[in-house]
Amino acid sequence: MAHPLESSYNWRAPVGVATIGLIVCVGVLYNGRVAGWLTVALLLVVLWLLFLGIVWLRTRAYMMVDGPILRVRRFRHFQELDGRRVARVAEIRTPNGPSYHVWLHGDQTRYLVPAALLKRGHSTLFDWVLTWSPRAELDRGSLRTIDELRTRGLLE
Repeated sequence: MAHPLESSYNWRAPVGVATIGLIVCVGVLYNGRVAGWLTVALLLVVLWLLFLGIVWLRTRAYMMVDGPILRVRRFRHFQELDGRRVARVAEIRTPNGPSYHVWLHGDQTRYLVPAALLKRGHSTLFDWVLTWSPRAELDRGSLRTIDELRTRGLLE
């Protein structure tokens, strides 16, 4: 039975630092009670909530390989990609490292595979691509990643 990959995104540290920073800032504002301090404190809370939302979305990354089917989720919806239909793979840069867009034959939709947010995400993705669609078109970044994974012994 296939299992989803584990998240590599460390959400605890940034959330902890942001929360402590929020508490300190609101405490300083409360103690100073300068005109408009409540508005600034509310703005800080709204920014903190926005930050928590972004962190939560990053933790939603999901990838699971079950034979020729790759199941991914970036934010809300699951998508199943058939490895026998992969036409092209292209690397995209994200703040956490490279992730990939995948296109299927007969489908104009671009699917995002959030490999950078998952442990063993890169090796799992390229093992799946090379196994089920060895003739897929790979961009320069994808080829460089494959070479690096082979050098490290993470890909055959």
